[in-house]
Amino acid sequence: MKKVLIALAVLAILLAIAPIHLQRAVFRNFSDVDDYRFFDNDTIKATGKKAWPMAVDPQQKPSDSQLVAIEELKSIAFLVIQDDSIRFEQYWKGYGPESLSGSFSMAKSTISLLIGIALSEGKISSVEDYISTYIPEFKKPGTDTIRIKHLLAMSGGFNWKESYENPFSKTARSYYGDNLKKLMGSLEAERTPGVTFQYSSNETQILGWLLENIYSQSLASLFQEKLWQPIGAEHDALWSLDKAEGTAKAFCCLNSNARDFARLGKLVLQNGRWDDQQIVPEAYIAAATAPALWLKDSKGDPVDFYGYQFWIVNHQGMQIPYFRGVLGQFIFVIPEKNAVVVRLGEHVSRDRVKNHPPDVHLYLDAALEVLK
Repeated sequence: MKKVLIALAVLAILLAIAPIHLQRAVFRNFSDVDDYRFFDNDTIKATGKKAWPMAVDPQQKPSDSQLVAIEELKSIAFLVIQDDSIRFEQYWKGYGPESLSGSFSMAKSTISLLIGIALSEGKISSVEDYISTYIPEFKKPGTDTIRIKHLLAMSGGFNWKESYENPFSKTARSYYGDNLKKLMGSLEAERTPGVTFQYSSNETQILGWLLENIYSQSLASLFQEKLWQPIGAEHDALWSLDKAEGTAKAFCCLNSNARDFARLGKLVLQNGRWDDQQIVPEAYIAAATAPALWLKDSKGDPVDFYGYQFWIVNHQGMQIPYFRGVLGQFIFVIPEKNAVVVRLGEHVSRDRVKNHPPDVHLYLDAALEVLK
């Protein structure tokens, strides 16, 4: 018993002197959709202009077996919108239409939308610009040749390995740590940029840093002004920070609900337009949701599954762009059906079929049952 107490005491001392990200990683163990409750956050104010109407004749629904499969994957929300009306909506585990939950890497696609807006407003002259033009910390050999386009398409070539299980990884430091800018500024180039696709959360984080520099305002404030309020979000959202009054976790941590997330999908569905306002340039939406075929993946094949922070899947002959988070957060945009589908949850398959979780096809098949 004495040896156990000594071991526990030693462990407590080691944790007390460990870096903040390691302490948080140990106590929190694995990330989940309610992590915003444990982080500092910036509030993103909504306008609540217009709620989604219910479809007049929502006669179709997913099959019972599909709904069982969706629930078994620890879903908390499944929402199908067509022609600006809700055709199907279901929640689980006590969540509802107003419940906040984390988006994880779905947030990456919103950063891409903000880059498109910055281009339209002349804050950025071109996606071919070097990031060092806007972030002086990258004016060093290797990183001084990295372009905005490289980061948008996950091909910056930084010394970064995406790892969600290792508490000592840079990914854990970015999620649980308290100094994102220091971490990002310390990164070096280890590969030629613009050649190989390698999914890396740091590249989105650097884009968020770039946006904050060129607009001289916080990411939450920028998102509120340029996207959340113009698309008429009903409820306030939260963007988690690395510390109080610190830096937004641009790569992961926008927190909202299924109905308001669907508005972001609708914006993409309408080619960047909302009502009579062109919020994001149509040409940028087209580029962002087109595959980055000039890049090679780890197998040497053309990248036909990713654009500018958007995933792209072929399903039943349709090329469907979508937002994607690590625990199976999805916003699918289906132009052929004039539809948006949102799935939020706490689990996703670790398998990949042509770079996509097989779950993706379950949700799309279920949605298409509704959209027939």
